Amino acid sequence: VIFTPYRLLPEEFDAARQKAVVTSRRKTHTAFIRDVNVFLENQRLEIGRILSELECEGRPFTVRDVTSAYRQRYNNRYVHTFFRRQIEDLCKEGALGTANKYKATLVAFEKFAGSRRVDFDSVDENMLLDFERYLRQIPLSPNTVTFYLSNFRAVYNKAQKRGYVTHGKSPFRAVSVHIEKTRKLAVSAEVIRRVAASEFPDSHKLNCARDMFMFSFYTRGMSFVDMAYLTTNHVQRLADGNYIVYKRNKIKHQKNVTAIRIHITPEIQGLIERLKSASPTVDNYLLPIITSSGYTGEKLYNHIRSRYAKYQKYLKSLAEELGIDYHLTSYVSRHTMAMTLQYNKIPREIISQMLGHADLETTNTYLDSFDNKVINEAAKVL
Repeated sequence: VIFTPYRLLPEEFDAARQKAVVTSRRKTHTAFIRDVNVFLENQRLEIGRILSELECEGRPFTVRDVTSAYRQRYNNRYVHTFFRRQIEDLCKEGALGTANKYKATLVAFEKFAGSRRVDFDSVDENMLLDFERYLRQIPLSPNTVTFYLSNFRAVYNKAQKRGYVTHGKSPFRAVSVHIEKTRKLAVSAEVIRRVAASEFPDSHKLNCARDMFMFSFYTRGMSFVDMAYLTTNHVQRLADGNYIVYKRNKIKHQKNVTAIRIHITPEIQGLIERLKSASPTVDNYLLPIITSSGYTGEKLYNHIRSRYAKYQKYLKSLAEELGIDYHLTSYVSRHTMAMTLQYNKIPREIISQMLGHADLETTNTYLDSFDNKVINEAAKVL
C-alpha cells in the first residue's frame, strides 16, 4: 500500500477510472480535486519510472522493492531532501561547482526555515518574500541575494518537473531574480602593458601570477579553472598551426557544447614554457596549477579553489607593487580582453564566441559562421 497526503469522501473517487471526481461547484473544491488528480498522475509516472529502472537491472524484484523505492523518492517532496539528492547527483557527475552553489543555497534556506520541515507545496510567494527579506537582513548584497534565489528557483523547477510540486503556479513571480549591473572590471591597455612588462627578480610567486594573468588575457580571458584542467591532450595540431581545444568547465556537462579553439601564438607558447620552467607540472597538465597527481573528484576541486585564492592574493600584491590603483583579479583579464576587442571594432558576435558564451542566442546563431582564420585575425588585436 502507498498512501497519499490527500483524503477523499467515497463519492469523490471514481474507482473504475481511478480518478478523483468533482461533487461540488465550489472553486476551492474543484481546485482541490484537480490537485489530487495531478498528484496521482505524477506518482503513477514515478512508479512507472521505478518499474523501468528495476527491470533494466535484470534481476527479480517484488512489490516491496517498488514501494520501498517509491517511499524513498517520495521524500523528495521536501525541499532539503530533494536539494541533497540534487547535490549528490551533481557530485557524481563531476559538476562540483554547481553542487557547491546548491550546498550554499540549502544552508541559507535551512537557517531561514529553522526547525520547520518544508515541502515544495508549502513554498509560496509569501515564503519566498520572507526568505528574500531574511537574506537582505543578514546583510547580503543584492546580487548575492539573487544568487541564492536563482539557485532555489532552479531546484524548485526540477522538483516541479519530477512531480514533487502538485500545483502549476510558480511562486517566483513575487521575487526579483535579476542581476544588478556592477562596475566594469576592464582596465586600460596601458595597465595590461605594465603588467606584461613587469619583472620581480625577488618574487617567483608574483612572476607566476603575472604570467597566469597574461596567459588568460591572450587566451581570450580563459577562466582559472579552465586553465587548471588544461592538459597536453588539449593541444592539437591543425593545418595552420597548434591550437588549444577545450570545452568550458562550467558548461561542459550541457548538451551540444561547442569546443573553443585558441591558436597558440608565440606569446602564448612563450608563457607556457616560462611557467613550466618556473614550476614543473605534474602528469600531463599544461600549466603548473595542480601540484599533485593524486587529487581526484572533490579533493581536486577543493585544491583548485585553494590555488585560485592564492592566485587572487598574488594579483593584488602585483598591483600594489606596480602602483596600479585597481584591484586586479582573474576576471579583469577576461573583461579587459572583451573590451579591448570592442574598442578595436571587433563585432560583438565574434567576441561572444571567443568568450565561449555558447548559451547566448546571438552567439549560437553565429557559431558556424566564423572559422579559425576570422577568430585568429580578431585575436591579433590582443
